[in-house]
Amino acid sequence: MNKLLNMLQTQDFTLMVSLPRNEVCLAQAALRGGAQGLKIHLNVHHFASGTHFGSLEEERANIIRILEVAGEVPVGVVPGGAPFATEPEFAELARMGVDFFDAYPAETPAWALTQNHLSSMLAAFEGASLTTMAALEHLGMEMCEASIVNHAAYGCALDTLDLAHYAELVQAINVPVIVPSQKLIVPEDIPALRRTGVKGLLIGAIVTGKEAASIEGATRAFQEVCASKSA
Repeated sequence: MNKLLNMLQTQDFTLMVSLPRNEVCLAQAALRGGAQGLKIHLNVHHFASGTHFGSLEEERANIIRILEVAGEVPVGVVPGGAPFATEPEFAELARMGVDFFDAYPAETPAWALTQNHLSSMLAAFEGASLTTMAALEHLGMEMCEASIVNHAAYGCALDTLDLAHYAELVQAINVPVIVPSQKLIVPEDIPALRRTGVKGLLIGAIVTGKEAASIEGATRAFQEVCASKSA
């Protein structure tokens, strides 16, 4: 069993950080703040951070350094959209120490759900039906990222309708669901998020900012609430 999946299945709530750039100083900042998982990117332009991420060949040296400082903390990868990483690249990423991949279903080639190199996290996207998400679970999805917010609502406050949508997704599938910070989630939102049944929060540029100091500070603020028994 992979590290993140085991964590999501055995811990009450997990805090992860999506790095705005594949830089070791940003990974170190997130880890100092208490991140329990990290996410890196390949072959993609990231909407929230405005960053273009290169190929595995271009990003390899940075990824190796991030994995070294992460130690036993699970690190996952967004393997791109077009192009998507190849199966040999999945095998190489696994040998390097990457734990899982995370992608939108429409960008994920069919072979990715039958390969044995990286565990699978697929995104519930805006407009995805609960039936579709249940079918993806049946096909091999092991974890789900609830990326269901319209781009126009990025950075807005988390509201109760968002909570209801997350709860609906949790009730429809039997794999762990994590919420990405598409909305401007604040630490005070954690108790309400936990009531939806989601197993973790993935904070990124909208919440953390893009520099080491802000990433460390934001991660620590969330981790203090996540670790609280009353949250």
